[in-house]
Amino acid sequence: MERSIERIIEHKLSDLEKKLGILINTKEKLSWTNSELMRENAELRQANIKLKEEAKELRKKHTTLEKDFNKSKSFAKIVTSKLTPTSGIAELKDSVERYIQEIDKCIKQLEDTL
Repeated sequence: MERSIERIIEHKLSDLEKKLGILINTKEKLSWTNSELMRENAELRQANIKLKEEAKELRKKHTTLEKDFNKSKSFAKIVTSKLTPTSGIAELKDSVERYIQEIDKCIKQLEDTL
């Protein structure tokens, strides 16, 4: 009788050790996963800060470009500064087209960040 009780106790202790080993393993995996997620979170926070700064700069640039574009005097200055005695209408059109493309690119970047 005593022998069977000892075996039952040994068996239960063995099961308990196995379960304890599984719990320790699980705890270590979760701890590692937690560390990885915290690292990733920190990286994402830094990337988010950087993107917010870029968006702020793009908004400033967009506002400045929009003000300059909407002012006919500024636009006239751009046009007259681009004209040289040897340049023609085609070159002026190319310059205006490049400005429009640059403005479109800035608007697209702003839309992407918002």
